[in-house]
Amino acid sequence: MDAPAYLFSWPLLLVSLALVALGLVTWTGANRALVLRAWPSPTMHLAPLYLGVAGLLATLSPLAPAWLATLMLLLALAAFAVGVVAVVWLPALLKPRWLRDAPAWKDRYDVRSR
Repeated sequence: MDAPAYLFSWPLLLVSLALVALGLVTWTGANRALVLRAWPSPTMHLAPLYLGVAGLLATLSPLAPAWLATLMLLLALAAFAVGVVAVVWLPALLKPRWLRDAPAWKDRYDVRSR
């Protein structure tokens, strides 16, 4: 049995697309200086990408056949989990190359490292 199409939400689709666009800007490295200085983690700025993908999959799943909707919701759940974990850490496979190759940023005014 397919989900009713009235579960589809245009506002959620637009918010998800905005999150994906914001995450893609970070993925390309356009805001590299900001990302490398982020607290608690540089991967925090990649979280919107994964959360947006989760939102897109969850929003579009009512329009798909039941078997595909189930797969989309499982992928959305995985993308959501990655997005939440991205606030503090991501494995190297899920980071863009420029972030993997970047040296760890050190605050030159931090007195704890002296």
